[in-house]
Amino acid sequence: MTSGSNSVTPSSGRFRSSRRGRLFQAWARVHAWGMQRLRRLWLPSYLLPPFPGVVAHHRPPGLAGLVFGHGKAFSRATLVRGVSASTYFRDSGIQACARDNAGICSFRLGTRIALYQIDNRPLLPDEYLAPSLDANQQLFGEFMGSRPHGDPVRRDKRLAVEATLGSARFVDGLGAAIRSHARDFLARATARDLPLDEFCLHLVTHVDSLVPGVLDLGQRPLTQFLSSPEHGHVVRAFFEIASDVITNVNPDAVRNFDAIVPFVRAVLEDNFECLANASETNLIRRQFAVWHRPFSRAAVAALDAASLKELGTVIVATYDTTYLSLQWAIAYIESNPVIKRAVICAARNHTTDAALSLLDLVVLEAVRLGGSNPTALWRRSIRPFKLPHGEREVVVPSGTMLWLDRRAANQDPQVFPRPCVFTPDNIRAILRSDKETVSSILSRGRYEINSFSMVNTERNPRKCPGRLFSVRMQSTLLAELYGRHDVTSHGIDLRLRRHSAMPRPARPGVIRLIPQAVHLAGAGQ
Repeated sequence: MTSGSNSVTPSSGRFRSSRRGRLFQAWARVHAWGMQRLRRLWLPSYLLPPFPGVVAHHRPPGLAGLVFGHGKAFSRATLVRGVSASTYFRDSGIQACARDNAGICSFRLGTRIALYQIDNRPLLPDEYLAPSLDANQQLFGEFMGSRPHGDPVRRDKRLAVEATLGSARFVDGLGAAIRSHARDFLARATARDLPLDEFCLHLVTHVDSLVPGVLDLGQRPLTQFLSSPEHGHVVRAFFEIASDVITNVNPDAVRNFDAIVPFVRAVLEDNFECLANASETNLIRRQFAVWHRPFSRAAVAALDAASLKELGTVIVATYDTTYLSLQWAIAYIESNPVIKRAVICAARNHTTDAALSLLDLVVLEAVRLGGSNPTALWRRSIRPFKLPHGEREVVVPSGTMLWLDRRAANQDPQVFPRPCVFTPDNIRAILRSDKETVSSILSRGRYEINSFSMVNTERNPRKCPGRLFSVRMQSTLLAELYGRHDVTSHGIDLRLRRHSAMPRPARPGVIRLIPQAVHLAGAGQ
């Protein structure tokens, strides 16, 4: 409206004194208040960085990026194209944004604020985050990871595993048994081509089933369940399914998860006598003790689905990440002639019993570079916390997703001299003295390698309780494999496999074993 029209301007006294003018004034006040609220609530959520001037923010280009952040693009990449979460972060530019801003940046996954990290420093105490398996209790039952930090039940459940698999005395005492059972398995696996992934899975499940004091599944070992039409899928794909739910933010994968329940019940019923006579270190017996239940047929029959899922998580976790890491170790060894010769020399000259042997270094390097858990993981903040960054700090609100790109963090050039190359020198670079052991490198206070945590928190209270057992098991298996056999392989592709939530080689390739004594006898003829 203009002053030359038949109407009057809103500033005129006549307009203000009219009833129509008073209504307009009221509408104007409501409109101004609404726009103010809109700017406060909507614009920061979709247009403005959440931590301006302190933490760099990455937003995809275009209108879709403005409205949805990385939500739709992330889903298309991980669920449709099948790339890993870490690969998406690299290709989208989020990784570069963090690299240019001291290892951290923010982004949005849909309407949710997310902090992204590419180094292995702890950012906050664990009690500021929801449990590591928060919102996924339907997957794992009452497993320790679904409970809050200070929960005494979580502490007891963790101790039940760590007292066995985290005890250096107990683990070191298993060496002879591991070697014996590995020798039996390898003797039956010689002189034929075997897919490397299947070879590692069967080797680890065979040994884990039979080594006394761990699982004690001597009546029906896990290897028999692998070939079962009824249970084989869940034995092989338990953590693949779980990782798809957690890492790819894909709740639809949950529907495949209930198959763990009949599998665990069958394990208990078919191995009841062995378990009933097992030692107090047995992981299954320890779980029943935490539940304050006797180990009896009646108690086994009375277990509900949540308890069976929890116990299944313990059983499968014992072998699953170990076999995947062993697969990476052998794949890297077979792809590097120099390292392979050094491994053979160490295995055949019996130089594998040192406090920190070459084979230990090789296994730790495979854990670092290949990994045995999803390439990136996240947890949700449950209370605001202060995040120092540079010379300033920001308050991170509750409900924020904290993403750790574990693959990128494990290739931090400020920690590892050749971060993208498989070499034991990368592990030697983090040794603090000549008295280092596997236990000291894997202790809760060490953050150089994140392959046994979800995200790094102060004092690492959720670091995998079975990490020592896993690494030492692999070292012993490599000693038996390369110490007693000539190993050949072909077809290995070390790139990450698509459509796999767990980090697996794109092609596992084929392995062939020839017993050393037979090989030498043939050469003599």
